[in-house]
Amino acid sequence: MHSRIFQISTEQIDKENYLNENTLNQGDDSFYDYCADIDDEERKEDIANLVNYALPKGMFELVSEDTIRYKGDGIEQWKEEYVANIRKKAEAITVENMLEWNSTYYLKQAIENPLDTAYHFYLDGEGCQSFAEPSFEFMQFVCSIEPGTLLYIGGVIDYHF
Repeated sequence: MHSRIFQISTEQIDKENYLNENTLNQGDDSFYDYCADIDDEERKEDIANLVNYALPKGMFELVSEDTIRYKGDGIEQWKEEYVANIRKKAEAITVENMLEWNSTYYLKQAIENPLDTAYHFYLDGEGCQSFAEPSFEFMQFVCSIEPGTLLYIGGVIDYHF
């Protein structure tokens, strides 16, 4: 399957520090089979899809083709829904089904990927980090910033898993 990795920072990202197909660990013993660069048109479409469909509705707005604004709307509701979803998934695990892969898998997914998206997030504006993360780390980051904060999008790459 294919999806995208978004490099996001509160500081503008220099072009030479953009995430690219060679930044992340890939191949053997990696979540990513491979990564690939995308063209500028795909990048613009992917950023718009991120803001309009993947991120919580109304929480962000697209300011320019590579800048989004955190509006702050709905973060408390999102936190409540996150916790409620984890509780629901945990309550579904029983002594009888605990060894079935899907019972713990869905709980793990609820914890690590609360946005239920295949998008990953690379939260390093310097381009030095060797990994990207599922949506919980991004939302944890969002909880630490103020409404009105501008987020800059650097590299956007395709990945296969």
